[in-house]
Parts: sequence; structure tokens; C-alpha cells
Amino acid sequence: MVIENESSETITIQNIIPAEKYPGLLFYPKNEFTLDAGQSKNLPVKLIANVDFMKLRSNEIKFNISYTTPTVTETESASFFVVKEENKNVAIYTAAYENFINPALPESSIQLIVENQGYSQKTVKIDLQSIPDGLEMMPKQQTVSLEGLEKQTIEIKIRVRQQNTLYPEFNINATATDLLDNKIVGSNTLYLVILSHNRQVSRGNESVSGSNFAEFSYNENSSGFNYLQLRGNTAFQITENMKSRFNMGVDYYLDGRYNLYDTWLELERKNTLLRVGNVNSNDYDYPVFGRGGKISTKFGQNNQVEILGLENNYNLYGTYFQQTKGSTMAGAKYAFGNAKSFNGKVSYIFDHDPRFNIDTQVANATASYLINDKHAIRTELGLSQEKGLSNKDENTGALIGANYEGKIGKWDIQSVNSFATKSYAGIRRGSFISNQRISRQFSDSQRAFIQYQNSQVDPEFLSFQSAPIQSGNSANLRYYFNSTESLGSGYQFSLNKWNFLLAPKVERQKTANFYTSQELFSYRLETNISATFGAHGLNFTAEYSYSKEKNHTDWFNSLKTTLSYRYKSFSLNGTAQWNAVNVFDLTSYYNTDRNFANYNVYASYNFQMLNHNLIGSFSAGTSYSELYRNLNSNVSGNLEYKISPSWSTTGYFNLSGYKSTGEYTSSDSYYQFRVGIKKYFTAATTLGNHKVTFQFFEDKNFNGLLEPGESVLANEIVKLDNFVALTDKNGKVVFQNVPEGNYTLKVNENAGAQLMMDPVIMVNKNINRKVGLVKNIRVSGKLTEIKQAYDTVETDVTGIMVYAKGEDGKIYTAVVNQKNEFEFFLKDGKYDLYIENDKYSYTHPIQTIKVTKEGYAETVIFEYKKKDTNIKVKKF
Repeated sequence: MVIENESSETITIQNIIPAEKYPGLLFYPKNEFTLDAGQSKNLPVKLIANVDFMKLRSNEIKFNISYTTPTVTETESASFFVVKEENKNVAIYTAAYENFINPALPESSIQLIVENQGYSQKTVKIDLQSIPDGLEMMPKQQTVSLEGLEKQTIEIKIRVRQQNTLYPEFNINATATDLLDNKIVGSNTLYLVILSHNRQVSRGNESVSGSNFAEFSYNENSSGFNYLQLRGNTAFQITENMKSRFNMGVDYYLDGRYNLYDTWLELERKNTLLRVGNVNSNDYDYPVFGRGGKISTKFGQNNQVEILGLENNYNLYGTYFQQTKGSTMAGAKYAFGNAKSFNGKVSYIFDHDPRFNIDTQVANATASYLINDKHAIRTELGLSQEKGLSNKDENTGALIGANYEGKIGKWDIQSVNSFATKSYAGIRRGSFISNQRISRQFSDSQRAFIQYQNSQVDPEFLSFQSAPIQSGNSANLRYYFNSTESLGSGYQFSLNKWNFLLAPKVERQKTANFYTSQELFSYRLETNISATFGAHGLNFTAEYSYSKEKNHTDWFNSLKTTLSYRYKSFSLNGTAQWNAVNVFDLTSYYNTDRNFANYNVYASYNFQMLNHNLIGSFSAGTSYSELYRNLNSNVSGNLEYKISPSWSTTGYFNLSGYKSTGEYTSSDSYYQFRVGIKKYFTAATTLGNHKVTFQFFEDKNFNGLLEPGESVLANEIVKLDNFVALTDKNGKVVFQNVPEGNYTLKVNENAGAQLMMDPVIMVNKNINRKVGLVKNIRVSGKLTEIKQAYDTVETDVTGIMVYAKGEDGKIYTAVVNQKNEFEFFLKDGKYDLYIENDKYSYTHPIQTIKVTKEGYAETVIFEYKKKDTNIKVKKF
């Protein structure tokens, strides 16, 4: 600290006194001294950064300085500021990594510890989320005020809403939000296991497919084509090294006709997969689906080869539709790369179409590169050939593409580009796409962008092979053209729970065919407002356009708005449109003027009822188009009611109506409903894995045999490696689907139970074994406060550690709970129980006890009282 005499007189510093009692202040000047005019003096001040000092709410250290001159006596203040770097995080955790919930109890609880790791006072909001959904937690949200370095224990009550006994793990995502600045200051994932007697170790194949069921139903509709339907899906192990999946869909009509579709069988062995039946594939730049076969194999780390052959027909077989000959396809694909910085693929497809009498070949290659984790480049090249087998005309085509996505500082750049010649036979025939976007993020809640888009489709096809080519005759040719070009910008920002978007744009659209063409030029302004309030969500979008049609002199206004509201599983959506908003609205069958309106309202609701045994959804909507002069309405619902763990009844209905308001038109309605029964299959243990069963009992005579007079141990927590289960009333526990290997068996470590066998289990076959346990003796204790008279301040000793040291030097630990109680499970012997905690003063901090096989019935009491607290009572 520096004191300088800026006056013209000599001054005498009499006292330097701290403005308050600062913790950690070790030294400051106390002696009187003088300063001549213009003289200054450096004074040492020493501080120690102890806990109380770090907890100071103000960073200002202030002193009051008294001085005299020949004419006056004054007191001034001097101060300086300290910079304290502190941890602003809040830790959220439980005392144990694993938390077990017994579903037999109506309600269970876990102790959640919230710890302020900084020195400043904080008020935080704790939010809890169950993953997957299935736990009810009370409270799910709680506000906690914490002093510096303070810990608080919160009791969270948990009830299992929907239990899967085979896969009982849950994660609870816990987040702490500082209410001062609304920033997340802590998060953790808490591991929770719902105990069961029958426990899966390795998930079977049925869980991979996401379904393992068979459903039989009756379908009726207003057209009279009523039918029975059977569909299903299953996964199973054929041999130790081969697994399979099967899917089926079949419709049987009451007039005797049938269809077999969406039916396939997959066989997988090591890295090779074979599929026969209905087949589809992607990444060929050509539509590939039908009935046939496909085989793929992986080699190396990221290389794969695929070969397929199929006929382009959705039905595998049937008599309902006439079985016409579809396209015959053969193709191959090779994928390669290192999965990090480089990957790509090369594909080839050959298609012979007997209906159009055309042969088509398409080859396509892509490659992607990742540079410095901030720049990604993707390139594409395609070649094709088409040949008409009757008219002998043919086309060749090509495709080229290049995309870039990168980040430079706060700028994000995206560029998507591709060009395909008119006669390119791939999916993007005759297309040109250019999409350029540059955006900049100013903060977590503000972003701006500018974007240019240009897309055109102008394809060229071979002639219809059913008729010869005639010069000047366009009836044998196909032609259409669509294009959209726009330049726009936008600004996104957030305020509290509200999100906003403003995006102006200039756009030109065009569509044309042999008979007509339309072009529309528009100035547009799009706005979006959205917000979330707990379970409520709101989204509003509006686009205003000021447009001009080609060959028309006047401009017109148009508007399209959408409003969406969501509450939990209910949603409501509405759309309204006034006048043409795109070029296709200009080509109306009824040739209406520009003053038209279209409306649409849609609502849906998903629900779970009756203890989650009834699930379903309902939706309803109606739309009116003045442009096309029609009114459509629809109501549908889907229900499933679980009548047992593996059986359900199902139902579906759909009611729709159509009404046209134009001249010479009609109206009609349609209904459809389905009722069925559904069976779920669960393969507990697949081939190649094993079933491991244990029965636990108290081995009183230490011989490892279950004998008369020895009781089985129910409700004991058992671990096979890290997989946890709970013994049933017969002391049994089952681990399903256990792969071969060595596992370590542990039993109720908290209770200190001892196995009378080698805990390492080698699993290479099914195991059914009786396991003897020697149970340790329970020792309970309690912390009791000794209060002075008139002391009404409550203390919290939750979380204090209590130690028990045995004669062999081994130390056991216990944690004081919210009832100020603790417990040990110890073998017989002599133990020193003690507490190492300097927050309170203990009357007897070390106590010695003797545990015998007969048990320990006494309760160990640790008496304590507050430190530095002395209440004096004065009588009058």
C-alpha cells in the first residue's frame, strides 16, 4: 500500500486501521510516522489466502488512515483490490458410483450431493432427466442455495414407471444452472440399476433389430377389398458364428388372392452379410429396390464390397397384382477409407428395363476429406449410358460435384455444388445445384448469414421405344424444366427463452413443359419466432412476398403463415396461405384469380395410460383450398393394449373425406380399420452364449453345502463383473446371455458378505451352482449433538466419514446419513472406531468395540458439539 503526502505541509500518520476484520490479514503497519510535503512511503500488507479470506464477497481491502497537520486532524480511507481466481463449478454426485433401486418397494430414494467448488455464494437449479424414459423422480427440479465450498445432500425419491427387467440400467442426467446468469455450472451422469432376479449380460440380436414380434390382424375398408394380414420380425442365432434376421409381410384377401411383400432373410457370419428376398440399397445414385439377393463383406478396418442382383418389383410374390416383368438390375459397390480423414466409394449399376425396352448403366464415385477437423471437402463423379433397344437411340451423360464445409474463426462457410448433363441417367438427371452460405456467430445467442441458391432441373430422355422416332413429332418425347434462384440473408438471435429469425430474400422461379410455362419474381421476408416454456412449445413462421408474374405488369402481395403449439405429447398446427407463394400456384386447373386462400389445421396426441399398458396416438386434420376448390378431412388413430408382458391387442382406424366445390365435380368418403393381436418374443439367451444361475445361502458350518437349518438369502445384491442382479425369495439369481470368458462374482459388498468359494467364474457352458456365504456382523452407530442452553441452531453431519480400524490394520469406512446414523458390516474381532473431522468437537473421538459371532447389539454413540460457540446467560 502506498501513502503519498500531496500537501505543502508535513503530516503525521497516527493510525492505520482495517475498515473491517478481514480474515487472513496477517500484518499491516501500526506505528506512527511522518511524511514531508511531496514524500511517499510504501507500506507492506500481508494476507494469507485461507478459506475465510477466499469467501469474502467483496474483493476490496479497505483501511481508515488518521493523520494530523499543524492545523487540522483528518481521517481518510485507502483501499486496494485483490484478484481471486476460483472454480465456478458445482459438482453433482452420489456417495457411490452405482445406485440400486428395488422395484418391490413402493418408493426408493438416492442421496444426491451438491457441492459448491467455489468460494462465492451460489443459488443453482438442479434438473434431473431419466435416460431412457421410465423413472419418476421427485423432485425433478430443485433450487439449492450454497455458501462457498458448501455441500448439501438432496434426497431424490424414485419410482420405476416402466421397467425392463432384462436391461435394467438407467442413467440420470443431472445439470446445475446458476440462477444469477442462467449458465450451466455443473453436470453429471448418475448410474442407476433397477434390481431384478433375471438379468441379461449381452444383448441378444433381437434388441438390435428393434423388434421381435408377430402380428395377425383383420383389415376392412370402404372399397370392399378386405384382407387378413400377417407381419413379423425376428432375430436368432443359427450357429455359434452365424446369426440371422427374418422379416415378413403378407396380405390374404377374402376373395382368395394374396400378396407377399417386405419379406427377407439375412444371414450374417463374421464380416459377411447375405440378404435374399426384398432388397434395397443406396449410394448408387440410382433407385435400387426389388426382389433378389445382396451380399456384402467387410475387410480391413473400413473397407466393404457389395454385390447385388434383383428384379425391380415391390412384391416378392402374389396374385393380387398382375405379375409383370420388372427391370433386371445387377450392381456392385466398393467403400474404402480410414473413417477419420478420408473415405469414399465407387459403385456401378446395370438396369435392363423390358417395359421401356432400354438398357442403362450408371457409374458413380465419391470421396470425402477432413482437414484439421475444421475443413471438410467432398467430391463426386458420375458417368452413364442409356440405349434404346427398338429405336436404337442412345445417350451418354456425366455428373460432377464438389462440396466444402469449414470454419474460419467465427465464420462458417458451406458450399454445395453439382452439375449433371441433361442425359445423365442418375437420380440428378439434368440438374444444376449451387448453394453458397456464409454465416458468422457473434455470441451464443446471435448469428447472421448470407446465402445464394440456384437449382435447375432440365432433363433429356430417350424416346418412347413403343413408337418409331418421327421428325417434328414431340409426342414421342418428354420435356420439363424447373428452376429456382435466390439471394438472401438472415439474422438469428435469442432473448431469454425466445428465438427470433428475420430473413429477407430475392427469388426467381420458373417451370415449363411442352404445353405451358410460368415464371415468378418475388421479394420475400421470412420471420420465425419460437419459444419453450417447460413442457410448452410455440413456433410461428410467416413469409410475406411481393411478386410479379412474367408478361404481367402488376405486382401482387401474398402471405403464408404457420403456427405450431406443443404441450408434452399434444401438438396443434395450422397453416394459412393467401395468394400464390410459388410458381406452381400459378397453374390452377380452375384458372382462379390471384385472390384465393388455402387453410390447413392438424392436431395429434400421443398417450400412455393404465400403468403404460395402453399406448396409442390420435390425429385429425382438415384442409381447404380455394385455388383447387376442394375440402379434405381426415381422422386416424392407432392403439395397442398390453394384456400380458408378451401379448398385446392392436387397433387402427382412418376416416377421410373429400369434397370438391368446382363444377362437374363429386364428393366421397373413405374408411379403414384394423384389429389384431400381437405377440412379442424375447430370446433370453442366444446360441453361443450361456445361462448362469446361482443360489445363495448362509453357510453356518463353513462346508460349502446347503444343509437343513441353513437359510437361503433373499434380496441380496449380486454382481457378475459389473452386471448387477437381486436374489429372489429362493435365493436365486439368473444371468442370461453370458458370453464365454472369466467373470468375478461379488456379493453385497456394502454388507461385507464373504464367499465360501473362488470368486473367479469361468463360463464356457451353462452353470447352475449353489454358493455359500458367511455374513458379517452389523454394527450401527449415531452422531448426537450436545447443545448448550438457548442454542437453537441446527447442525448437519450428513456425509461425515466414520472409520473402523481392525487388528490387522485394515480400515473400513461408513458415511453418516440424513438421520445422523451410520453402519458397518464387520467380521468378529476388535475395532477402533473414530472420526477425522475438525468441523465439530467430539467428546470421545475414538471408541474401541469388540465384535463377536453372536452379533453386536449396542449402538455406538459419538457425541459432538459446535466449535467456537459459547452462549453466556446473564440473569437479572
